[in-house]
Amino acid sequence: MKTSYFSADTKTVSRRRFLRYGLACTMAAAPWSRIPAARAATVTFGETRLVARRALLDGYRRTLIAMQQQSRLPVIDVEHHWGSGNGRPKFLVADLLARMDRNGVALTWLGVNELMGSKASITECAKAPERLVPTIMHGDGPRWHARDPALHRELDSDARSGEFFAMGEFEARHYVSSTNSRDIHTPVNSPGFEVIFHASGETGLPFLLHHEAEDDLLPELEEMLRRFPQANVVWCHVGRNRDPSRWKKFPTPEGVRALIARYPNLNFDILQSGNMSRFPPNSVSGGVLDAIMYYQDGGPVRLRPEWLQLFDEHPERFVLGSDVNTGRWSNYDQVFDRFRNALLARLSPAAAELIAYRNAWRLMSGEAWTY
Repeated sequence: MKTSYFSADTKTVSRRRFLRYGLACTMAAAPWSRIPAARAATVTFGETRLVARRALLDGYRRTLIAMQQQSRLPVIDVEHHWGSGNGRPKFLVADLLARMDRNGVALTWLGVNELMGSKASITECAKAPERLVPTIMHGDGPRWHARDPALHRELDSDARSGEFFAMGEFEARHYVSSTNSRDIHTPVNSPGFEVIFHASGETGLPFLLHHEAEDDLLPELEEMLRRFPQANVVWCHVGRNRDPSRWKKFPTPEGVRALIARYPNLNFDILQSGNMSRFPPNSVSGGVLDAIMYYQDGGPVRLRPEWLQLFDEHPERFVLGSDVNTGRWSNYDQVFDRFRNALLARLSPAAAELIAYRNAWRLMSGEAWTY
């Protein structure tokens, strides 16, 4: 197997990088030994559905292998927001595929919005069945935040249908962002989230969680992680601190390590924004520079050593999500350039493989990647 750990267009390697690669090869067994076992689902799908799922997984596998054989490190994007405010896709699947191709993104979990509904993900993914992964709708719309029981039943039914490999991003505490004005809190221990945690635990499907890491809001998440130890949770956007006065426990490598030690069912997707990102969004001055995993000196994007150490020590718990939506469509190339050059290129090869695609594969398929 040939795998590159360079950016898509880089062909040279420094002596330091070469030595790191040699050391990583010597210690390669260590990260694999810590990979969590696939969580056995208690819900079984019918034989016809299982055959269809296996056919799709075989196609995804072919895509990953083909990219490896091109000497590119494949990436699985676990957080994409597909759709628009009118309930229809704003862009063509062909446009997304072109962006994926030039950035070495093998697969995308194609999460759709509430207006489109989960079935729309299946329809859109059928246009590129070896590249796009059917994903249950995101929990970020008015019905979700209104705690609509009918929506909860629909989401539960979707999860148990066997037609999807992941669930979307479900919002708990959400601040305003660069593309929306939601300042809202749907508690992680509310009835809707109970449905999501329970469905994840029984079906094995992973789901994404958006939850601003205020100290006072951590207990509601930890309660659910304890109550539903079989749920596959991916907490989004690790590596930032939007409010240093209220985010003190979690948004440090030590805080992340503490949660990793306590909760084997908790994973993280890594912050996608640049080093000079500010909160509140679109602030020219004022607010806070929130991308704390990077040096924030206005220079090139550089990962801080304490965060690099965290990712190298526990690569089995992190995945990559672009968080691209229609409002951030033009950022796609920049996001993956940062992932490749500021993060993956600095990790050991074994850690880079886990974070780029192996962990996401395990979460979506229920099986460890083998090739």
